[in-house]
Order: sequence, then structure tokens, then C-alpha cells
Amino acid sequence: MQIQLEYYLLLAAALFCIGIYGLVTSRNAVRVLMSIELML
Repeated sequence: MQIQLEYYLLLAAALFCIGIYGLVTSRNAVRVLMSIELML
């Protein structure tokens, strides 16, 4: 059983959105860097 491409793209989009949310809402420098790393 092989995982389809759509599932990988959905996971990548979800992680990117979580990173954007953390980047916009946090004021702590460490959290900003962690959010940027999550987006990459």
C-alpha cells in the first residue's frame, strides 16, 4: 500500500500553516526561529 501524493502535500501545507501562525502570533525570538524552521 503506497501513500498518495495528496497526503504528502496536505501534510506539508498543514505544517507550513502552523509555521505561519507561530511566526505571526509569537513575540519570543526562540519561538519565531522555531516557526521559521517548521516552515522550511
